[in-house]
Amino acid sequence: MQLDELTRALRDAWSAETSYGGMATTENPARGQCVVSSLVVQDFLCGELQRVRVTGDNIDEKHYFNVLPDGTIVDTTGMQYGMMRVSFFSAPIDMEGYSSIREKVLDTDTKQRYELLSDRVRRGL
Repeated sequence: MQLDELTRALRDAWSAETSYGGMATTENPARGQCVVSSLVVQDFLCGELQRVRVTGDNIDEKHYFNVLPDGTIVDTTGMQYGMMRVSFFSAPIDMEGYSSIREKVLDTDTKQRYELLSDRVRRGL
């Protein structure tokens, strides 16, 4: 699986239904797609989910991306911040007994959005 092929399939599959809080718009389809997209990237390319805190331009939120086994950082939704002035900070996750970030985020309503996105991506490849 090539990263550019997977990224294209993700972008084609994004919708308000797959974004957190329905944040995605026609102008910014990547908005709110980071955790579900990172889960799909992990399905295909392995690696670890990472989370940072993003602040600035009326934003204070968490953002997820992937670090592949070779150390490559893959952020398929970073463009959602476009021309905004934002800063990224480390945002450690309280694992609360979960064995992985994946396990923790899939034990929330994120699971439904992830399953929808994953199905769309697989059909689009």
